[in-house]
Amino acid sequence: MKFNQLISKRISQLLRTHGWTQYQLAQRSALPLSTLSHVLKCKSKALSSETLLNICRGFDISVFEFFNDTLFIPENISDD
Repeated sequence: MKFNQLISKRISQLLRTHGWTQYQLAQRSALPLSTLSHVLKCKSKALSSETLLNICRGFDISVFEFFNDTLFIPENISDD
């Protein structure tokens, strides 16, 4: 799976865990809803570190906690 797809999947997991909507995360992350929507729909190939940091802050987790998931083992990441 492409890296941006894995990030989208991880955000979706965290949204379900918290019982939040995209709108709620956008508010908590201080991001425009359109930016978060583009990330979740994999419309942008590159995610800025600042956007990822804001998403993590919205969930009140560290970047380490975000990536500390079996989704991000090397076998799951493709370059295609």
